[in-house]
Amino acid sequence: MPTRANFLRLLGLGIAGGFLGGRGTDICGSVGEGRTDEVEDIFSTSVIFDGVVNLGTERGKGVQPLGKGEIKKLTGLDLGNFNLRVSSMAGVNRMCGEHAESLMKIERARDIAEALKTGRYGLLYYTQQGFDLRGSVERLSEWKDEGLRSLQLTYNDNELGGGAGSDDRGLSALGKRVVAEMNRLRMVVDVSHSGRRTTLDAAAASASPITANHANALALTDHRRNKTDEELKAIAATGGVVGVTNINRFFLRDPRRPGTIDDFVSHVEYVVEKIGIDHVGISSDSHIDGSHRYDCDYSDSLMVSFARWRHVARRLMDRGYKREHLQKILGLNFKRVYETVLDP
Repeated sequence: MPTRANFLRLLGLGIAGGFLGGRGTDICGSVGEGRTDEVEDIFSTSVIFDGVVNLGTERGKGVQPLGKGEIKKLTGLDLGNFNLRVSSMAGVNRMCGEHAESLMKIERARDIAEALKTGRYGLLYYTQQGFDLRGSVERLSEWKDEGLRSLQLTYNDNELGGGAGSDDRGLSALGKRVVAEMNRLRMVVDVSHSGRRTTLDAAAASASPITANHANALALTDHRRNKTDEELKAIAATGGVVGVTNINRFFLRDPRRPGTIDDFVSHVEYVVEKIGIDHVGISSDSHIDGSHRYDCDYSDSLMVSFARWRHVARRLMDRGYKREHLQKILGLNFKRVYETVLDP
């Protein structure tokens, strides 16, 4: 077992802060009394998949050893896209190896089943930015060999296309080759930060499902990072998934006040209405305790807790969502995409 210092160093390669430390939020959060046995049963028996979540805690006061099943117990999560830079994959691979009793690197669809069977938390390597293709698609196969399974085409404008601030800059010739090569390599194409035209071009170019694994609806919150109805429908048409994310400024409904859990749930409901129950997921885009490095990004105490997805499930249940609907939103939709793409 690595020392605490070594473990903290490893975490720092791909994430920030300590692990499972600090904030004092218990599994029930602040409204635990209102949760039903049915919600708990869903979390104990269903696959819970977070579109983007890191293992750190923003305000943790130290690093505790990873324990088998601890992530599931605290958060309900079984799997999550792990946001890293390609330069950090070797370090994260070491971390997974040193904590193989509790973490599992997901490379193939059968690994998902194995992680669930053995009670280990599954990490799917995902990168948003900080990669340099050097004008070629050749490095993609190298990164896949190291473990990368999903790549966001653009964060800001780059050689592949336009970022969220560039609505009319489409996928470049290299970007189209990258999509084709990712399809061939069986990697998931992500367009969370991509601009409107690049998103639409990527959806048209991809022969496999694509994702916007952390994105919300522009129709409800006017922020350039959110997706138009046209983009949402294009992603769904590939068989893909949109992971509604709980960053305050992406889901607030009234700019004069912070966003609330009900605002977040409204985004989930809107996206379900527009593209169907089979194409919507959840995404923290933050640390595993719900925290983020900017306090302004998170304001609702129910969303800034280990139990945030239980709170969301309860709200959706109160609004009439059935068990099978919740299971899809909470994890089965993302699981389907990865099982479809990763293996022949």
